[in-house]
Amino acid sequence: MLKNKEIKFINASRALALDAINKAEQGHIGMALGANETFYSIIKTMKFSEQAPKWIDRDRFVLSAGHGSMALYSLYHFMGLLTIEDIKNHKQFNSKTPSHPEIEKLNFIDASTGPLGQGVAMAVGMAYSHKFLSQKFNQKDLKIINHHIYTLCGDGDFQEGVALEAIQFAGSNNLDRLILIHDYNNVQIDSKAFEVNKINFELYFKAHNFKTIILKNNKPENIIKAIKKAKSTKKAVYIQVPSHIAYKTKHQDLSSGHHGFLNHEETIEYKKSLEINNLRPFEYEKEYYKFGEKMLKQKNIFYTKWQKKLVNYKEKYSLLYDKLQKLLNDEITFDLSNLKFSLTNKATRDYALEISKFLQKNSEFLLGGSADLRAATKIGFDDEKNIKYGIREFAMVAINNGIYLHSKIKTIAATFLVFSDYAKSALRLAALMKIPNIFVFSHDSYSVGGDGPTHQPVEQLTMLRSIPDFEVLRVADETELKHAFDYALNNKNNPVAIILCRQPLKSFNLQSKYTSSYFIKQNNDFDLTILSSGSEVELAYNISLELEKHNIRANVVSVINLKELLENISLIEKLKIKEKPIFAIEASNDTMWYKFALYNKFSGQFAKNFGHSAPGDFVYKYNGFEKQKIKEKILDFLNKK
Repeated sequence: MLKNKEIKFINASRALALDAINKAEQGHIGMALGANETFYSIIKTMKFSEQAPKWIDRDRFVLSAGHGSMALYSLYHFMGLLTIEDIKNHKQFNSKTPSHPEIEKLNFIDASTGPLGQGVAMAVGMAYSHKFLSQKFNQKDLKIINHHIYTLCGDGDFQEGVALEAIQFAGSNNLDRLILIHDYNNVQIDSKAFEVNKINFELYFKAHNFKTIILKNNKPENIIKAIKKAKSTKKAVYIQVPSHIAYKTKHQDLSSGHHGFLNHEETIEYKKSLEINNLRPFEYEKEYYKFGEKMLKQKNIFYTKWQKKLVNYKEKYSLLYDKLQKLLNDEITFDLSNLKFSLTNKATRDYALEISKFLQKNSEFLLGGSADLRAATKIGFDDEKNIKYGIREFAMVAINNGIYLHSKIKTIAATFLVFSDYAKSALRLAALMKIPNIFVFSHDSYSVGGDGPTHQPVEQLTMLRSIPDFEVLRVADETELKHAFDYALNNKNNPVAIILCRQPLKSFNLQSKYTSSYFIKQNNDFDLTILSSGSEVELAYNISLELEKHNIRANVVSVINLKELLENISLIEKLKIKEKPIFAIEASNDTMWYKFALYNKFSGQFAKNFGHSAPGDFVYKYNGFEKQKIKEKILDFLNKK
């Protein structure tokens, strides 16, 4: 049975969480006061160390139900990992205790969460990364990668498709280091959970190859026992823990428990019900701190033992040790200088196949694949580096986020550009966490053709470029693609999307190294600058030849990275974009191009409408991307007719 000290410690964490939410005058009391036994049990059983917060063999904890963050912060405070000022600054600018956990604010946060469901998928990615690393580095006598991934979820997590996608993936891949804990309070903002979700979770998880443990109460001793049982299981594990939202308040078991508040008098009475002696906000007795700090100190033993194991590992398996250190120190680099293409004048997706083959042979720490579209996107591997995501675009990206957070292993995820919409929220979270993963989106315009308007992207480039700290590279030939991949693979700052086409393109092969934009055609004396990207570069070049018949000399610029060019004034000047009228061509509806109107007279040819089910070349021309039509438009623009 639990000792009285442990019960008091858990209740103190409840009271402190309420203090912080009251001071912030906003927050989520429901989970912060209802799931404390579960938070305590997870932290109690976890392996981590204050001496090395990012230690590779620590257990990971992803709070998928990020709105319950104050329950975690309050425990961390009593353990000495957060100050009382940190707690008072909950939800304030640049604090260590934001509303939802953020990895850059606190070393003991393993993933930024908040959008429900994504924490589940990131935890699945971490478990996949563990499986990959353990198979690569563990030896029979020395298991250097040997930990577990916890994720705590609420009822809402299991109503988001990304979580269900990730659960299917976890079961299919037998991710036995994943422990998924469900805070089952059966209440959400608009209703009882059972009114909108009839899933029998025990049967559901069993059907997906999980071990299931259904608890009848949330007593910590039972939760801890269940976690210990989960650790000895050779499957992913689902643990259901019943709880009361906004426990012991007037909002208990009600929808108002999610977002309700307690006034000063109600807070006093609440603390009395928890047998808290000091009723003043943020003032707690030393016994809670002693208890928490002792719990943390005991955890340092795990790291000390592992360090001794690592010394032995280094002596016996020095080559593997060196590889592991290089990975952990983020020193993995990629070199594509020896990559030679066997084809020319092909679709950029065809060159991606040769890049995949090259990376399979020449990169040890790179994972990825496609959302069941390898034959079309040409992205995938033939060995352990290949990930079979299934048709799960959202989970694919979120899983890859988790892989990188766990081990700094980069990933490549591929699908059609039009389906990037499915993954948008996870792409945004990758940018928010500055995860430098790579996304390959093929079939990038009306030229997709016969699959029709559902598969012909119009607004997707607009969406992707609108994400802060997210780079979009739309390439026009194999040389641009090679340099784009080299840049993306070695970039350590943010996610990068590479956009590929389905139709054959002219090979210009003029780029010597990666740059966001460069001349395809340059005249010392010129009348016009034509800006274009990807498959429209060839069109722009051909239009420039037609304009010569009218004594109009046009410079043609391939704009691989539109956002980067717009932010690089010196490059704009180097490319002489300011000097003459500007005409842009792109088969998207991205209005970002109109920012060039700041520099000179501007017009362009862009996508305006959804496509049609017809041959790609016809649909492309029907929507205005035709040499003679655009030439005439430019002549009108320059008043040369």
